[in-house]
Amino acid sequence: MAATVRILGEDFHLQCAAGDQRRIEDLAKALEARVAAEGELSDLRRLILTALALMDEAQTKGAALVRARGEIERLNDMVTEANIEAGEGVALPQDQSRVRAQRAGVA
Repeated sequence: MAATVRILGEDFHLQCAAGDQRRIEDLAKALEARVAAEGELSDLRRLILTALALMDEAQTKGAALVRARGEIERLNDMVTEANIEAGEGVALPQDQSRVRAQRAGVA
C-alpha cells in the first residue's frame, strides 16, 4: 500500500501498511499546515523550525508522562502502605519492601 502526500508543494509517495494510508495522509496535512504557519522563510528554514517545535512538544509530553508514572507509583505505594497498616488485603513481599524502602528514604 502507498500513500501520496504533499509537503512544501512536492508530492511524496510513501510505502505503508494497509490501513495506515489515511493516518499518514492526515499527519502530512498537519505537518504541511505547521510548516505553512512559519511564514515567509525559505522552505528549509520553515521545515527546520517545524521539526524543532515538534521535537520540543514530544520531549515535553514525554517528561510529563514520566512524572505522571512516578505519581501513579507513589499513590500505589500509599495504598499498599495503608492496606498493610490496616491489615486489609494481602500485600506482596515486593510491595512491602518497596514501601519500607520508601519510608526509610531509600526509594
